[in-house]
Amino acid sequence: MTRNGPRNAGTHLPTEILKRAGVHMDKLSSLLSHWKAGLGEPLVSHSFPVSYLNGRLSLRADTSAWASRLRHSQAEIMKELRDDPYFHDLRELYVRVLPERAHAPNEKKRQSVSLPSRIPASAAHLIQSVADDILDPALRRSLIRLAGARDKSATAKS
Repeated sequence: MTRNGPRNAGTHLPTEILKRAGVHMDKLSSLLSHWKAGLGEPLVSHSFPVSYLNGRLSLRADTSAWASRLRHSQAEIMKELRDDPYFHDLRELYVRVLPERAHAPNEKKRQSVSLPSRIPASAAHLIQSVADDILDPALRRSLIRLAGARDKSATAKS
C-alpha cells in the first residue's frame, strides 16, 4: 500500500515472467479441478495437489494422519484417478505433510493446558524414594518432579 493506494505488482514484472506465472496458474487450476472430480470427500478436504509432472502426482496433506491415509490408500486413489484421461500416465503419488503455518508476530499462540497428575500419594512416595538412589541428575530431577505432581485429593484422603 502506498500513499496513492495499492499498486499492481504485475506492472513491475517482465512480460515473460507474467506469462509463465499465468501458464503455471492455469495448470494448477486444471490439476485441482481434476483432483476434486476424481476423488470424493473427505480426502479432497484434507489434501491438495501441488504438481503433476512425468506421471508423478505430488500432494500435500493437512496432517500426518491424512498423509498416512493417502499413502495407505495409494493404489485405490491411483486407480480412481486413472479413470480420468488427465491422469492417464499416473505412476506415482508423492505425499508430504503441509508444514505448520508460521504465526504472525502479533498473533497469540495457543497455550497447552497442563492437567494435574493423578498419581496417588503412595506412588509419589515410592517414586521419590527411587529418585533418591538415581545417579543420573536429569533422571533424578524428572522423577522428583513427577513425584511432586501427585493428586492433591489423594493426600487429603490418606
